[in-house]
Amino acid sequence: MRWDPSIILLAPDDFLVEGLAELLRKAGYAEVGREYKKKGDARLITVIGERENPFQGPERLAVSLLRGKARSEWLKLVLKKYDRAILIVLGGDWPGLEQEGVKVLGPEWLAEAFNRYSIEPPRTLLEKLIGEEESREGVEFREFVLDGPLVEPLDTKNLVEEARKVAAYKYGVSPEASKVKALRLKLRPVYIVSWSRESDSGKALVDGDRVVMKAEGELKGLAMKVLLEDVATVQATEVEIKEAPGPERFVIEEAVRKEWLDLKVVQTRKAYVPEGAELVFEAGRNEVRVHFDFNEGRVWAEAEPLPDEVLLELAGKAVFDATGEEPNVIEATKRSRFTVLRGKTRRYLFEVEINSYSGEVKRVSPVLSEEAVLEILLGKYPDGRIIGIERKPERIVVDLIAEGSVKVLSLEPRTGEVLEERSLSSPVEVLRKALGSVPALDSLELRSCRVTNHQIVRAEFEGRGIKASITYDGSSGEIIEKNVTIERDLAVELALERYPGFKAVFVEESGEGFSITLENERQVVRLLVSREGNLGEMDRFVKGSVVEEIALERIADVEPNPSVEGLRLSDHWEVEFTGSKTFGKLVIHRKTGEVLSFEYQYIESAIAKAFERFVGENYGDSVSIEWVAHNIEEGYASIKGVGGKGTYFAKFNTLTGELLEHDFVPAGGLTSKLRLAQVEGKYTVK
Repeated sequence: MRWDPSIILLAPDDFLVEGLAELLRKAGYAEVGREYKKKGDARLITVIGERENPFQGPERLAVSLLRGKARSEWLKLVLKKYDRAILIVLGGDWPGLEQEGVKVLGPEWLAEAFNRYSIEPPRTLLEKLIGEEESREGVEFREFVLDGPLVEPLDTKNLVEEARKVAAYKYGVSPEASKVKALRLKLRPVYIVSWSRESDSGKALVDGDRVVMKAEGELKGLAMKVLLEDVATVQATEVEIKEAPGPERFVIEEAVRKEWLDLKVVQTRKAYVPEGAELVFEAGRNEVRVHFDFNEGRVWAEAEPLPDEVLLELAGKAVFDATGEEPNVIEATKRSRFTVLRGKTRRYLFEVEINSYSGEVKRVSPVLSEEAVLEILLGKYPDGRIIGIERKPERIVVDLIAEGSVKVLSLEPRTGEVLEERSLSSPVEVLRKALGSVPALDSLELRSCRVTNHQIVRAEFEGRGIKASITYDGSSGEIIEKNVTIERDLAVELALERYPGFKAVFVEESGEGFSITLENERQVVRLLVSREGNLGEMDRFVKGSVVEEIALERIADVEPNPSVEGLRLSDHWEVEFTGSKTFGKLVIHRKTGEVLSFEYQYIESAIAKAFERFVGENYGDSVSIEWVAHNIEEGYASIKGVGGKGTYFAKFNTLTGELLEHDFVPAGGLTSKLRLAQVEGKYTVK
C-alpha cells in the first residue's frame, strides 16, 4: 500500500517521526536529536540531523511536523535557531508561516517522499486504518443473499457516501459526525419466463402486471443477464421485497388472449430491481433520514432541529471544556442550519457555533472579557489605566497608560499572555516639547488620552486656568496638532510673576490672547499674553507724573516758577513749560526717563528787566521800555528804551539770557535824530 495525503493525516505522529528520521538517514544525515513543543492546540515535533560538508563543515537540517494552528511569531522563535529547516504542515493554511531559512510543505510532499524512498507504512498502521474504516459506521450491515441477480448494480458504500453528502448539504451535518443507524432497501422482483410452442419459443418479461411476451432489443439483453448471472447479495440492515403473484399465470393469461393455446412454460428466473432506499443516520443526539427513489431518480432528506435546551446544554459543555468555567448567560440566534450562541463566563466572553440538527460544535471562540483583561493588566501594571481595547481574531490589542507612557499590548485572547509590547512616546514629554517653557506647564494634569490605530495619540490636559491638547505620532513623537488655552486670571498671574512690584490696571481679551497693562510707581508696561501662555512686551514707558517731576527738576535750573503746560507721549515724552523768566520744551526718554533734549527761551518781561538793570548799572540812567521785538525762531530779542540821557538799544540771546550787543544814542540835535533812525533800523526784527 502506498502513502497518500489522507494516510499521512490519519497516521500517528510516532510513525511519521520514524519516517522522517529514515529520510534524514537516506540523505546522509545522522540524527542528533528530537524536540517536542506545544503551544495552545499546536504541536510541533522536530527531528534534527547533522552531516559533514567537506567544503563548509558541519551542516544541520531540522525537519518539523506541525499539527494544529500555530502563530507565526511562535514558529519564528522556535525555528530561528536552525541553519535550515523544513516545516511540514499537517492540515490548516500556510499563509503567514513562511520565513527566511524555512521551507513550508504539506502532506502531499511527505507522502511523495515516503513513496520515493520506499518507506512503507507500518503494518500496524494499515491494520489500524482498515479497522477504523470498518468501525466508522454505528451499525453492522447484514448480508442478504437474494435468489436472483440485481437488474441494476447496488453499491452500499456509494449509497452511504451519497446520503452523507445530501445530509451535509441540507443540514450541515459533517460526514465525520454521522453514523449509519439503519439502511432499508426496497426491491421489486421481475421475472424472465421461458416458453415454447410447436412453432415458436421465446422469453417473456414479467414486471408486476406488465407482461412482454417476447423480450427483444434492450429487453433481450436484460433477459440474458437474468438467465446467466448468479444470485446477488446486498448489505443492509433490512430488505423489503414487494411480493407479486406467480409470473407463470400472467404469461398464460397473455397467451390465451393471443390464442397461443399450445404455449408451455419451460423455465422461470427471478431478478430484482432496486426501487428505493432509506438511510437513517445517527447525527449526535438526532437522526437524519435520507430517502432514495430509484424509479424517479430523486433523493431527499428529513430531520427535525434539536430542542433549544439540548443546544444550550451542548454549548455549555463545549464552553466548559474550552475555558474550565460554567457559562452564566447564553443567548441563541438561529442562522439557517446553525445556531450561534453567545454568552459569558466569569472571565470569558464566548461565541459557539453549533449545528442545529446534529448538535455538532463547529466553533468555540472564547475570549477574555474586559474585566479579565483589566485584572491581568493591573497585575502587571498596578498604576495602569486602559484607554482602548480592540478585539481581533487572533489577539486582543490594548492601549494602556502606565509608567508615564502609552503602551500597546497584544494579548493571547484565551490566556491573556502578552504576545507583544511596545511603548509610545509619553504625552507629558511630547507636551513639554510642543509648548517649550510655558510657566503654567507644571500645573497641567492628563485628563484624557485616546489612541487611534494603536499609533496616533491624542492627549488632553487641564490645570489651574489652562487647558491643552496635543495629537502626535506615538512612534516618532512628531506633533500633528497642538492647542493651548489659558484663562484671564492666569494670564494676569503670569504677567505679574514676570513683573514683580507691578499691578494690573487694564485687561482686554482678543483673538491672540490677552492685552494687559501693568504699572508701578514709576513705569507702565503693556503686554500680550498669548493663548499658550507666552508673554511678549509690547510697550514700556515712564509714567506721566514721573516725567513731570523729572521735567520740573531740570527746569528749576533756569526757571524759578515753572509751570508744565503740555505733556505728550510720542516716540518719547514731550514736555512744554512756561515760567516767569523762561518757556520751553523737554524731550524725555519714554522708557528710562533720561532727558534727551532741553530747549527754553527767556520771555519778554525777563528781557526788559535785564535791560533796565543793564542801563542802570552801566549808564546810571532809568529807562522806559518803548518796545521789545522777539524773534523766537532765531532765539533773540531786540529792545528799545528811552531814558533821561538818551535812547538805548540792546539784543539779547533768549536761549541763554546773554546780552549780544547794545547801542546808546544821546538825546538832542539833528545828528542824534539821524543816528537814532539808523540804530533803530539795526535792531528791528526782520
